[in-house]
Amino acid sequence: MTTIHHRLGWTLAAIAGVMVFIAFTIWGGIPAETNLGLFWLQSSLFLLVICVFVLAFWHLLVRPLAPNLRQPQKAALTFRAREFLALLLASGGVATSIGGVWDELWHRSYGIPFGEDLFWRPHLLMYFGFATAICTGFWALLYLNRHLRGNFQQRFRANTAAGLLILNAAFLLYALPADPLWHWIFGEDITAWSIPHLILLTSFILTQLLALDLHVSTWRRHEWHVIFRLRLSDSLSLLILAAIQLLWLQLMLIDWDATLMGIPVESLGLYRPEWLLAANLLACVTFTGVMATRVLRCAGAATAAGLLALAIRVGLIALFDAEMLQHVAWLAALLPLLAIDIYAYYCSAIRQREPDWRGAAVAVIAAMAINAALIRSLYNLGDADNLAYAAAIIVTGLGMSWLANRVADALLREREATVAATRERKSIKPAVTFGILAAFFAFIILFIATASPPI
Repeated sequence: MTTIHHRLGWTLAAIAGVMVFIAFTIWGGIPAETNLGLFWLQSSLFLLVICVFVLAFWHLLVRPLAPNLRQPQKAALTFRAREFLALLLASGGVATSIGGVWDELWHRSYGIPFGEDLFWRPHLLMYFGFATAICTGFWALLYLNRHLRGNFQQRFRANTAAGLLILNAAFLLYALPADPLWHWIFGEDITAWSIPHLILLTSFILTQLLALDLHVSTWRRHEWHVIFRLRLSDSLSLLILAAIQLLWLQLMLIDWDATLMGIPVESLGLYRPEWLLAANLLACVTFTGVMATRVLRCAGAATAAGLLALAIRVGLIALFDAEMLQHVAWLAALLPLLAIDIYAYYCSAIRQREPDWRGAAVAVIAAMAINAALIRSLYNLGDADNLAYAAAIIVTGLGMSWLANRVADALLREREATVAATRERKSIKPAVTFGILAAFFAFIILFIATASPPI
């Protein structure tokens, strides 16, 4: 029965993934004067490559080993190695999210000179973020070949974090050339929701989840607590989750943000129903919020990550002196994030039990129902289909809450196995970590301040 449920879960996940891919391909828009058959052929090839990576993940980390192969013994990286890798990937995530904001601003200010923008400074900042994931992947490949024994399946399972770093780097090496290839085939007439952009966003989220996994694997399990007892070591996790919110919301709500500057969505040749705005907002908020409370075991962590993302967004708008950029999505995200924290506090402090994905889903759905008037007011939306809005937030809330809980549980299980296999526990001092982050932020500010406009 367990095997049947396991296969059914993978089948349903595959069907849902294909349906989401097709839906966002349509919503992303088909470039003008494009052969429809060529467009869907190219889209199908992208989907095929993604399926190959999913099958590789399943084969290397999920599929039962052959009867003649023994289950490998867990081999953990040192504390310092995990902390350094987490810090490196988190720094890359911050650089990518800031570079994304800067890139949007320059594209809006100076047009979209495809080809000419390849090496402008916003892209260089984003390339640094991508390079951190690729370099750590190559390092992990060397580590697996030099220090572990067995076939690839056994080596990947002996150190799951290293195996995932390799798969993520390989996926990113596929995703990075996809965008210029898409431009080369279909020209400049593509939207922010083009398939390569969505693939890059997916790779970015996966990279930051790996950073979170490496970071939390240096902790021992602790009891649930409230935000006022937040530990110093939790700050990097909050920064990682804030970086995910920054880029996720920026890319998925960028066209609605454009309407606040007086640019009608219809003028871009797009059809984006209102409920899709709420669904995109809720998907990001539910995933990051549930991950924050579950992984950090902290009621209040979801709102803290949301406030940090909002503060960074507002700070970047002030730094760039860019009134054309918006922060309304990050403001609207606070109510459902607060609902996740209230539910987590109710379960952990009052009921003395672990929060359930169903309860978290109910909390965010109720918050988004209350949030409907605020979202419509912030985005100047007119009359809308309330039934479609309700259906969208119910499906999205349930699906993303379930997914976030499954991912969080996997991270926590990996942490327990890694901690048990760790022999030495010498860690990087917090002062060193914060010093590196402070120097990195100072460099980014200097990098932005000394940039010349592309005119």
